[in-house]
Amino acid sequence: MDKIAFEEIISILAMHGRPDLISEFKEHAKMDPDYQPPKFMRRDSLSDSEGSAIDEDLNYIIDEEGFYSLK
Repeated sequence: MDKIAFEEIISILAMHGRPDLISEFKEHAKMDPDYQPPKFMRRDSLSDSEGSAIDEDLNYIIDEEGFYSLK
């Protein structure tokens, strides 16, 4: 983990008043001064801007007991 990420995590924990987690984090997390983030990040093939199942129209019926069933 690089120094910037390490300090950012500690800052967030301090902002939320969690000294217990800060000490735990410092004990278990390791900083690597030679860390170089990857130049190319792989993009998720499913993005939020593309269609989703929520956009689909579903045909359903509700029975007398209030249960939903697909037609």
